Amino acid sequence: MYRVCIADDEIYVQKSIIQRIANCQIEFEIAGTAVNGLEAQMIYEEQRPDLFFVDINMPMIDGLDFIERVKKQDSDTKTRFVIISGYDDFAYMKRAIRLGVVNYIKKTILQQEFNEMIREVYQQLETDRTKAGQEEKTDVWLWSDFLESGIKDVFCGTCLLVRKQQAVRETGIFLKTLKKRTGIPSHDVFTEDGGMADQKSDWQAVAFGNEVPDILLLFRENQIMNGKEICQIGESENFREASQIIYFSGKYQNPEELIARFEDMLNLRFYHVDERVMRLREMENQKLSISYSAFSAALENARENKYKDCISSVLNRVFADVRYAHLLKQVYQSMVMVMANKYMKYGLPLPAQIRQELFPFAVSAYKTRKDLMKGLVDYAAELNQKMLLISSRCDLVDRTVQYMERNYREEISLKNLADEFFVVPTYLARRFKEKKNCTVMQYLEDIRLRKSKELLETSDYSILEIAQMVGYNDQNYFARSFRKVYGVSPREYRNSCG
Repeated sequence: MYRVCIADDEIYVQKSIIQRIANCQIEFEIAGTAVNGLEAQMIYEEQRPDLFFVDINMPMIDGLDFIERVKKQDSDTKTRFVIISGYDDFAYMKRAIRLGVVNYIKKTILQQEFNEMIREVYQQLETDRTKAGQEEKTDVWLWSDFLESGIKDVFCGTCLLVRKQQAVRETGIFLKTLKKRTGIPSHDVFTEDGGMADQKSDWQAVAFGNEVPDILLLFRENQIMNGKEICQIGESENFREASQIIYFSGKYQNPEELIARFEDMLNLRFYHVDERVMRLREMENQKLSISYSAFSAALENARENKYKDCISSVLNRVFADVRYAHLLKQVYQSMVMVMANKYMKYGLPLPAQIRQELFPFAVSAYKTRKDLMKGLVDYAAELNQKMLLISSRCDLVDRTVQYMERNYREEISLKNLADEFFVVPTYLARRFKEKKNCTVMQYLEDIRLRKSKELLETSDYSILEIAQMVGYNDQNYFARSFRKVYGVSPREYRNSCG
């Protein structure tokens, strides 16, 4: 899904564009809006959207000046800009063309014109994504492929873990910067048997799947870099904008364990660690006993606050001490596993997003503790609603049966029953058939005939009176239904009972 930002000082224009984007039925996500050029600058730096609608006449910084600033500060920007203007001014258009604006639309915005423009931009974005994907096949390893590639158990070299918004998209730029900065390894590196290591190995990149676009691992074997060199790289273009860089130089026995340690260090940011460039180090680990049984039970409880309280209680314990930072990923994924097991228990398809949360760097998408807690609560709420719906479906049939047992004397139709339980008739009919293997009205007739049979055996009411007492207005229809089920007429049955 492509991200869109809108900068216009008229709110109704923002709403109009948002509505027109929705009407196009193309996958665009509204990532931010601004009412002046300064806000637009802040949104751009935070979001780096794929498409930016910009009004020319805005307070503080006008639209064209804003675009020019962006182009100067970020010459490699991938954002496409569309100008919104109330004027057909050739000077404006000429400058917009010089700045590489992809389109120029005039207020009032016409839907057909807008549709043509947005589809054209969408095709451009799709083309760029295809090209980028082809380039990344040679530049970026996927973590699963990286492990299966036969990488040596002993890694010796330098690793940089970069956390930056859409870092994977900028792999080529990162690699280009590193090659320019580091060149051919300048340090002699020896293998364990005393021989000289291959110094011509180049920088490589590892990504961790589509759900982790902000984390990129860059590594170069056989080159040991010191902290000063890493800090210089961290202050270079492109790297300077990374929110965290964690580095390791030396030898490590197990790639998976190395990644786990990177995750632990990255999760330190939830504990108010301010360093941007951090050396990978051993963390002081502290054990913590956590039970997930209360959370498991709360997921099936109709009281919404129960599972929220359980999530809050567990995470607050983990956040109580920085020495528990290494537990954050384990605790998060354990709670996700509890939810995954519930999906399996109830026969529900496991959402792809839940599955993704069990992969490396699942916690990396969250910026704050509040976001992390909200993510778990949202997953739990979605599951809770699905489980309650399944339970209510089972209860629906049972409650329908109970209602008919109490009110079989009344005139009852499928629509009456559906209205009673606030469902549509076809839904009730389908659920009833699945559970009882007969229709609702067949089951109702069975109740009425059983009750009439009891009255024929134990009372001296007339056949007409019994028919009316069990809900039949037509004595002949009652007699035919009774014979069809029991093989004799109501009178013959009464005589046989003496």
